[in-house]
Amino acid sequence: MTKVRKIFNIAYEILSTAVISVGLILAVLYLCGIRLYHVQTGSMGELLPVGCVCFVSTYSKFESIETGDVISLRAGDDMRVTHRAVRITAEGVYTRGDANETDDADPVTRGNYIGKTVFALPYLGKVLAFLHTVRGMILLGSIVLLLAAAGLLYRQKEE
Repeated sequence: MTKVRKIFNIAYEILSTAVISVGLILAVLYLCGIRLYHVQTGSMGELLPVGCVCFVSTYSKFESIETGDVISLRAGDDMRVTHRAVRITAEGVYTRGDANETDDADPVTRGNYIGKTVFALPYLGKVLAFLHTVRGMILLGSIVLLLAAAGLLYRQKEE
């Protein structure tokens, strides 16, 4: 086997293992009720900077919210907000972004509550945002096609 062929095989195995591993991790997270949300504003300051991804547990019950918890909620049909619970009343849970000076106008209720933030990863949101662009989709599609083609070539050479 040539040196180029060995390098190709190693690169193929590493890349395909990484793709499969990420896919399995995301599937397990989804089955465990974890949803990923990309932070797009600086309302949470340094805790959740723009570009990070929040991992939110949807299995966390509304009744278990405590003051200081970072929770996610639906604010309209297509907007998600992740802020800190600052006050709990009979009306619901009032939230505020750590970098904001005032509470959010409407309380969080059982109806618009999503879950509690478990942890966050910085910069991952920028990667995910890129993958949702035309260039990102083309890059992702190209990688998948190259992996499939490389896998076929690898098999043919082995036989």
